[in-house]
Amino acid sequence: MSHPFAPVIEAYLEGRNALLLSGRNLRDLDCYPNSDRIGPLLEIFRQELRQTYGMALITYARAEGLNYDPIGLGNQRDRQTIETTLRDHHLLEIPQDDQEVAYIVRGIANLSRVSIQSKWSDNREMRFCLLLQFAEHLVPHGNGNPPTDNQLIATELSHITAQSLALRSSGNLLIFHSHDESLIAPLVRTALHPIRLPQPDQIGKQQFLTVARRTYTQATLEPELSWESVAFLCTNTPNRGLESLLRASHRSQRSLTAQELVAQKSADVQAISEQTLTVLNTSSIKSERPLQGINSAYPQSLLEQFAKALAQGNLQMPANVLLVGPPGTGKTEMALLTAKKAGVSAYQMHSPKRGIVGETERLSELQQQVLREWIPNFAFVDEITEAFPLERSEFDGDSGATKAVAATLLTALADESRRGRSLLVATTNCPWRIGAAMRSRFVMIPVLHPLSTDYPAILVTTAQKVVTTPLSLDPNHRAIAQAGEIFYHKGANPRHIRAALSNALLIKGSLTPETILFAAQDYCIASDQTSAIYSDLWAIAACSSKSFFPWSACLDSYAFSQHLQGLVDLRTGEINRTELENRIEELKPHANV
Repeated sequence: MSHPFAPVIEAYLEGRNALLLSGRNLRDLDCYPNSDRIGPLLEIFRQELRQTYGMALITYARAEGLNYDPIGLGNQRDRQTIETTLRDHHLLEIPQDDQEVAYIVRGIANLSRVSIQSKWSDNREMRFCLLLQFAEHLVPHGNGNPPTDNQLIATELSHITAQSLALRSSGNLLIFHSHDESLIAPLVRTALHPIRLPQPDQIGKQQFLTVARRTYTQATLEPELSWESVAFLCTNTPNRGLESLLRASHRSQRSLTAQELVAQKSADVQAISEQTLTVLNTSSIKSERPLQGINSAYPQSLLEQFAKALAQGNLQMPANVLLVGPPGTGKTEMALLTAKKAGVSAYQMHSPKRGIVGETERLSELQQQVLREWIPNFAFVDEITEAFPLERSEFDGDSGATKAVAATLLTALADESRRGRSLLVATTNCPWRIGAAMRSRFVMIPVLHPLSTDYPAILVTTAQKVVTTPLSLDPNHRAIAQAGEIFYHKGANPRHIRAALSNALLIKGSLTPETILFAAQDYCIASDQTSAIYSDLWAIAACSSKSFFPWSACLDSYAFSQHLQGLVDLRTGEINRTELENRIEELKPHANV
C-alpha cells in the first residue's frame, strides 16, 4: 500500500529540509500503512515520522495554537523531553496577542536549526518536524497590500530559516502547508521545495474502500453499482466524503446510490477547483448516436475515434478539439457523447475571471494545475469564445486579468505531454473571435446546418427524445417528410425542432406523424438563416483538414446546400478560398451570431 506522504518522505531523504506542502487537505482520511484502520492524514504522518524517522511532529495554526499530541505520546519520559525542548525555545505558554505569529515563527526557526541532543525512551535520537498549517495566514502574499510588521517579521524569519545550513545539518524538517501555494509570500515560497499532495487516484480509492469496508460492514450498494465503479466515480477526490457516505449506509442499512456518489464528487471538484471546474453531466445522452443527418453523423464518427484513442492512451490523437458551426446543431451533445464513450473522468471548465486583483491569475493557474493532476481526463468548454478570452487584444482595463487567462490557456493547450492522456473538446459559433495563436492549438471540426434530406430522420430522433415512452415512427411517412421540408425552408435547426415538437405534444397530447406535421406548420419563430449560413461558411474556413468535411467520403453524392454550391471542387474536394472569403464578407454586415 502506497504511503500518502511518500513525496514528503522522499524529499526529506534527498536532503530537502524546508518544504512547501499544498494540495490535499491534511484532515482528509486515509489508511494507516500495514493496518486495517483509517484516520486523518495528519495522524498517519505523525505516526510514520515517529516510528520510522524518530521525529516528533509539532504543529501550529492560529486557531489551534501549538500542538505536539501529548496524549498520543503515551510515555511520560518522551512527553517531558519534548516539553523541555519546547520550553527551552520559548514555545510553551505563548502570549496570545498581536505578536503571537512572530513569536511562534521565531521559536520554530530557532528549534528547527538546532541539533537536538535528546533521545526517545527507546534510545533513538529525537528530531522534530515543525508543521505550520494554513501558512497563507502566517506569511501571506499581499497582492499589493502592505504587510503588517508582524507579517514582515514572520516572512523574513521563514525565508532565512528555510535557506539555513543549520536546518539542513540538524536533521529536522520544516513544512509550510497551504491549500494553494500561490497564496504564500513570494519571499518564503521561493525558498521552499514545493510538494503538492495529489488526491487519491483510482488505485488509492480501491485501497481505501477495502479498509473502510472492514469498518462499515453493513454498507451496501444499489444493484447497478460495484465497488470498482465506486472507486472510479470517486477518483481524484478526498476520501472524507466517501467515508461519510459509507458510514451513512452502514448505520441506516440503506444502499449507497450512484446519484449520491456523483453529487459528492461534484461538490468535491467544485471545492478543490474553487468553482472553476464541475463534473460533466452526461446523463442526458441516452443513445449511441443521438444526432441524425450526415452533417452531424460525420463529426460524431470522428469524435468516437478520439474517444477510443483516449481510452487506449493513443499518443497520435489530438489533445484539443474545437467543434465549429451554427447554434443548435448538436455540438454540445456530441461533446457529451465523446466524454461518455471515453471512459475517463470528465469535467466542464468555467471562466476563472474574478473581480479581485490577482484572483483571476491564481484561479486560472489552479484550474489548469488541477486538470493536469487529474489526468487521464476529458475537459469540455461550451461556447469557449464567450467563456474565455481567445483573441489577441491590447485591452488592459481589468489589470491584466484577461491576458493572464489567455496566456495560461495557451500554455496548457500547447502542453504535448497531455496527448493521449487528456482531451479538451470545446464548441463555438464564432471562430472569428479566436486569435491565430489560439487557433493553431486546436483541431477544428465543422458541424454544419443539416441538409434538407436529413430532416425526416432528425424529426424521428428528436420526437423520441421529447416523449418518455418508445415511439415507432417512419421517417419516410408522407406527413413526416412534408414536415421536414417545412422545417428546412423555415431554417429550423434541431434545437428549434425539439421546442416545436414539445409544444405540439403539449397541445395535441401525443406525437404522431400528423402531430409532427402540425408542429412544422405551427412553428413561426423567425429563424436567422443569414447568421446560420454565415456560421457555416466560417466553420468551413476554420476547418483543419479536408478529411473533416462531411462530404470528404461522399463528394460525388453529397447534396450541397445552396449557400455551399460552387465552393467545393467536385473532383478534388479543394475549397475555393477566394469565393469563400467573398461570401463571408458579403454576409458579415447582416449576420448576428
